[in-house]
Amino acid sequence: MLRMVARLAGSLMLMALGIAGAQAQNFVLKPFSETRPPEIAGLTAADQAKALGRGVNFGGTLEAPSEGAWGGRLSTELFAAVREGGFQTIRLPVRFSSHAAVSAPYKLDEPFMKRVDFAINNALSRGLNIIIDFHHYHEMDGDPLEAEEVAIGVEMSRERFLAIWEQLARRYQSLPNDKVLFELYNEPHGKTEEVWNELLAQALAVIRRTNPYRFLIVDPAEWSTAWGLGKLAIPADDRRLIVTIHNYAPFKFTMQGASWIEGSRPWLGTACCEKAQIEEIRTPLDMAVEWGKKNDRPIFVGEFGSNSLAYYPDRVTYTRIMREEIEGRGMSWAYWDFASHEFGPWDPTTKSWLPELHEALVPKK
Repeated sequence: MLRMVARLAGSLMLMALGIAGAQAQNFVLKPFSETRPPEIAGLTAADQAKALGRGVNFGGTLEAPSEGAWGGRLSTELFAAVREGGFQTIRLPVRFSSHAAVSAPYKLDEPFMKRVDFAINNALSRGLNIIIDFHHYHEMDGDPLEAEEVAIGVEMSRERFLAIWEQLARRYQSLPNDKVLFELYNEPHGKTEEVWNELLAQALAVIRRTNPYRFLIVDPAEWSTAWGLGKLAIPADDRRLIVTIHNYAPFKFTMQGASWIEGSRPWLGTACCEKAQIEEIRTPLDMAVEWGKKNDRPIFVGEFGSNSLAYYPDRVTYTRIMREEIEGRGMSWAYWDFASHEFGPWDPTTKSWLPELHEALVPKK
């Protein structure tokens, strides 16, 4: 998500409380299986993209500077609700850069990584796909730093980025290639955009040393928008890649009043969805479909959603239209997000659905 504003202070304390509480839950961490020859050799990237189906993002949990800092924490009940709600995939945004050493070999923090393990095992034990998404690296992008982020220089940040992926690839190399996907980097922009094609090729090479068959997701520059697809260059011989875009059109409706977007308050009260706004929704989707066909790459819509400050009935209408437009073009998707009070169809406080929004995502049969 396009979050450029730090949240409330006290994140360190919240992290300690959140991790301790979560580890006390009645869930036994399952050991990861030994590496086996790929039984999915005939499965194409297009098949895999289709299998992602309907998904949700676990925003505001591990993408925060520390778990709990933005109010969201992982729990077994969240995974159960995703499954019961009729979704097939969880996209897990993770701010790995806030949990790695600042000098080589840039070792990842083990207690934090066990929280990622917790998420993976909860998803797999329920038959869900899970996308491990490297989310937020402000130092590498050249953005203002948030809580718990450190300044080490852009060049070293790129080196650290690759070292983190090397660790992640080794840690999860034995997991099912078609159930656990890696997303190289969310919304490349700023200083990352300048070198993105080179950096993603380096990351692919690092990951492929230990994960030659895993399906990977690649974002274009320009914040993962369809307009960045024209600049995207990926290795032609790597056929286990899925390309993703994000679509928040019409932006003044979906992001009205968003605290992390400067100048969004005048958008409050923007309605949806008139004919012109529907065309705004369709344009990037059509661009993505055309690019995908031309380049023989499947497309996954990794983010779309609307801020809760928008009029709720309009949010329901927007969500239904966006889902229908995406699915009508044969693409899978993940809604932003699942259980925040800003976007989600699931209320973590009452542990219940916003029924109309839920049905707009997963229609009743």
